[in-house]
Amino acid sequence: MNIFSKRNSVAGDESLSHGGSLEIPGLPPGNPTGNFRRERNRGWRSTRLPVVLASGALLLAACSSSPASSNTSAKIQDIALWESHNGPPVGTEVSALVSKFNATHKNVHVTVVVTKASSKLQDALAAGDPPVLAEISHYDGVYVKAGALVSWNSFFKGSSIVNKNNFVPSIWKNGDVGGQHYRFQADAKFSIVDYNKTLFAKAGITSPPTTWSELAADAAKLKALGGGLIPIGWKDSSSHILPAFASNGGSWLKNSMSVGHSVDFNTPAGVATFSYFRNLYANGELIIDHGTTLREDLASGHLAMIDGTSAGYQKTLTAVAGKFPVGSFVEPGGTTGHAYNMTQGLGFVLPKGHTHAQDEAAWTFVQWWFEPAQQVAWAEATGYPPETRAGIAAMPASFLASHPGEAATIQAAESPYSYPRPTSNSYKEVQAVLDSTFYDIVTGKESVSSGLAKLDSSGNSYMSGASEL
Repeated sequence: MNIFSKRNSVAGDESLSHGGSLEIPGLPPGNPTGNFRRERNRGWRSTRLPVVLASGALLLAACSSSPASSNTSAKIQDIALWESHNGPPVGTEVSALVSKFNATHKNVHVTVVVTKASSKLQDALAAGDPPVLAEISHYDGVYVKAGALVSWNSFFKGSSIVNKNNFVPSIWKNGDVGGQHYRFQADAKFSIVDYNKTLFAKAGITSPPTTWSELAADAAKLKALGGGLIPIGWKDSSSHILPAFASNGGSWLKNSMSVGHSVDFNTPAGVATFSYFRNLYANGELIIDHGTTLREDLASGHLAMIDGTSAGYQKTLTAVAGKFPVGSFVEPGGTTGHAYNMTQGLGFVLPKGHTHAQDEAAWTFVQWWFEPAQQVAWAEATGYPPETRAGIAAMPASFLASHPGEAATIQAAESPYSYPRPTSNSYKEVQAVLDSTFYDIVTGKESVSSGLAKLDSSGNSYMSGASEL
């Protein structure tokens, strides 16, 4: 059975606001992947290479007649980058950086194709027509298992930019499977909390909370201001539940933050975490909603603080539109005494099925992306942290002082207690049931004990191979 045959799938970290891919002016019709090369005076020519699945592995047959096979270093390597961000701030900055790259590189030309790469890449591989370069979510395990991706290891050896010492540790580990890097995180997200500094001052709160106990105490002070103010808005996503769970002694997987075949939520850590949010909700100090709604409620003064990620910080500033100063802090520490966080976000992958010259062209772009100048531009425009230590060191102190969300997300990125999401597709299903269970327990629809018991049962069923997504 072809695991990349068309099927319904749930793709994480997709920011595309429409259903199809964006048509790029100047590209030939009927070539959605943008797998093409431009030959002088000859127009656009396809360089599709067949991808065949046999015995559970991808067998990739390169066409000897492919025009790309005759490329020389003097010819332009045209490559498509599939990525899902559409519009400001992230999509706009991707386009700006790609334009900068194209203007400064003579032999490589990158074309952005806006599409839901995390899910559509499967269909492209099944059709034998994958893009040269794609940004997909952390659930890359299905591609790795099928042998559909080229490991970046052979490229980054000897690189002064892409190496373990230069990268933020939690980001370096994201996409590492058995020592092989199949995905380099391009837009790292960490959980942070944005807040209304004016309301904090009015409530007598002089500094952000660093523990969950302090957060609860601050919530009570804010609620006492009256006027229907709700102190906290929390995002309805497992990635904003798991850091709190880990800070109380829990793990993404049983006894592990990276590998394992079972989950373990029905523990003292689970009881403490779910009970904490349930009590806040019962006291009228917490609501659970989507990111866009939370940002709107913060801007209107209905909420005092909202949980989100580095990806939402610039959106928060846009929503608030200068009505009040916005502060930010990392999610607090729990009973372990440490503030845990989760590294998530899209990353660059190199699908198999292209010439070595095309792969080298993709590597040229990826390595350029991680240079300090691009990392700073990316961080300042989007709110994402730089992925490299050199990029963080190059961030202007004045910018960090005036953008606390960026400072908070860099703090989370550099923390030794930040860990990447598991890459297993089974864990995607675990997190889906975690979302619904968290909501039901917190809002009182189910008891803590029964909800956690069901969560373990469902989660371990998914980890053993069952599927409902």
